[in-house]
Amino acid sequence: MLHKTGPGKIKVFMSQRWAGVLTALLYNFDFDDYYGETLRDLKREHQIYLKDHVEPLLANNSGNIWMRGSASQIGTSPWNQRTSEARVYNVAKFLQGLGVADGQMRLDAIGSDATVLHRPDEETDRGVTLWVQPRPIPEPPPREVPRKALITKHFKIALVTGLSLSQAVNVGKVFRGVKLGGGVAIDGLIFLILDTENNIACLYVYIGIGLGSGFNFTPKVSATTLGPWTSFETEKEMSCWQFGRWARFTTAGAASHSVNWITMETPPGIDNVSSLSIDTGTTLGMGASTTIGDIIRVGQPYRYSGP
Repeated sequence: MLHKTGPGKIKVFMSQRWAGVLTALLYNFDFDDYYGETLRDLKREHQIYLKDHVEPLLANNSGNIWMRGSASQIGTSPWNQRTSEARVYNVAKFLQGLGVADGQMRLDAIGSDATVLHRPDEETDRGVTLWVQPRPIPEPPPREVPRKALITKHFKIALVTGLSLSQAVNVGKVFRGVKLGGGVAIDGLIFLILDTENNIACLYVYIGIGLGSGFNFTPKVSATTLGPWTSFETEKEMSCWQFGRWARFTTAGAASHSVNWITMETPPGIDNVSSLSIDTGTTLGMGASTTIGDIIRVGQPYRYSGP
């Protein structure tokens, strides 16, 4: 049964307000203050202490508080457990009314488990212990200097006339299954496109079909050999691995001289490389032909230290 025990009392174990640290005990709660399973207002002395000394350490989400309710030995263990839960809940409810967020509070209750060696009814057992600590302020992430994007408007393109063995293996996979049809021209050409600003290169295979006299050109397997470089610029900056997939290749000429043009697709928002005149350094077939097909990147971009 409820029994009034006088004013609320406070025992401070540690208080370093400047550091946001506090350990204290609110005690001398009324005996059987949860009688009838009814929550009753905190004692005035406890309210004042919470408002003046605890809430400022928790204001603006600046601290966390752990609260543990307890009860004296008188009474059954289940009842003492419920009573201690009601006491700590009452304190949390009061702090919540002062603006403390639920996420700043952790509630616990031990009933009379920790008071078995105490006198049957010690006033300090009828209480709520408080631990307040400053909320850790996460350090801002270290400032990372963004790496320079590997993009440019300045490129070179060259016909590949010789491949290393590893390159040939990858290219062979692309050419596998390509068949000539009667009366059509088929181009199987290999190009190296170089980003001259970042010295990054990509190997591309062009496979196209169309009308014309036709030819089939495949570099032999050897140390990498290139035809002459042709410089070109794109409308906007992009990476050397972003060309394709659509392309067109036109060649005209005979004997020791041929004139060649290539058109390559670029990413959306950037004008295609259109009718770029390139010097292949070799004669590509007799007469004239135009093919339309795919230009396919082979392998990953790699550092290139050539011209």
